[in-house]
Amino acid sequence: MEKHLEFIQSVINRHNSNSFMLKGWTITITAALYALAGLINEPNIVLIALSPIIMFWGLDAFYLSNERCFVDLYNAVAKGSYKLPKKKIFKSKKNDDTVEFETGSITNFEMNFKKFKIWKNNNWFQVLWSKTIFWFYFSMIIITVIIMALFLNLDTQDTINVNANSTKQDINNEKQPNMNNNHHYMNSSDSIKETNPKN
Repeated sequence: MEKHLEFIQSVINRHNSNSFMLKGWTITITAALYALAGLINEPNIVLIALSPIIMFWGLDAFYLSNERCFVDLYNAVAKGSYKLPKKKIFKSKKNDDTVEFETGSITNFEMNFKKFKIWKNNNWFQVLWSKTIFWFYFSMIIITVIIMALFLNLDTQDTINVNANSTKQDINNEKQPNMNNNHHYMNSSDSIKETNPKN
């Protein structure tokens, strides 16, 4: 039995390590996309960061759901038997007298964890909203949205400044011909005076 428990514990540890690794990849990839967006001044690249966040969120939930099943398998091996409901319910109702359960034992070195997915707590969709991963990935999404908003605000300010400079340049260009016309008119007047000197 001890060897069996060691095998299960090693699987649990691997799933736990995968979870930390996925979070690390999420931070690395999103930070790289933020930097790239700032480097080439393209705010839309920030939105691409949402793809790895959502993808790793789902993958992390998959590993965590399997990890929970292996934890239940570990406990069943340690106790020598298991008790599972005949239909999917939350573990909070395992003491409900109206729920039908089935019992059984785990054979030596059995690694079948799927039977423990009968618990809704071990369901992939439910694990998505688990506090252990929800707040991490939800925070990454909020950070991405905030950075996107900052990029768009800076882009809008740059556009306003460019338009203002362009307007000033147009005004200066309009004034320049008028000054040239006045200078030409003055030269013409002097020429007329020279050709018609006073007696």
